[in-house]
Amino acid sequence: MTALCSRSPAIATLTCSTGLIAAAQAPALVEDQLDRAAGKALPPIVRRAWRQLEKKVSSLGKQPADEDLHMVRILAKRCRYAAEACAPTLGKQTHRLAEAAKNLQDVLGELNDAVVAERWLRDWAAHTRSGPGAFAAGELAAMEREAAQQARAQWPAAWKQVKAAAPAN
Repeated sequence: MTALCSRSPAIATLTCSTGLIAAAQAPALVEDQLDRAAGKALPPIVRRAWRQLEKKVSSLGKQPADEDLHMVRILAKRCRYAAEACAPTLGKQTHRLAEAAKNLQDVLGELNDAVVAERWLRDWAAHTRSGPGAFAAGELAAMEREAAQQARAQWPAAWKQVKAAAPAN
């Protein structure tokens, strides 16, 4: 094509113009192809993260152990990250799932932080020689226990929000 363009300025202009038009249109075609491919490839990523989370929550009893809820938090984080990564392509429903999973992650994070803090404070109080220090640690441990109870009471509602935003099978 270069040899043909160099022989005639008119052909060169027409060929270059046609080439520019084709080049300007090509990215849209490529973008459409990528969007279609992403539309097929991304939903399974979100569904897999969702199913792992849902499976773990379904396995819990009425009074799940703190360790089990911590695992739910980890799985909620994975689900959130998968949804956040895919939401720009998959849309509002996936964005809602990411937001709901973030909320669940936050609630269960509060629970885990309170449980760990209470445990640490009780251990510290049991080994200190300071009476006032042990008393203060006991008071703080009671506050952490209350915070844990509040978070434990909030997690079922946060889970319902995640379920409501879950991807269709």
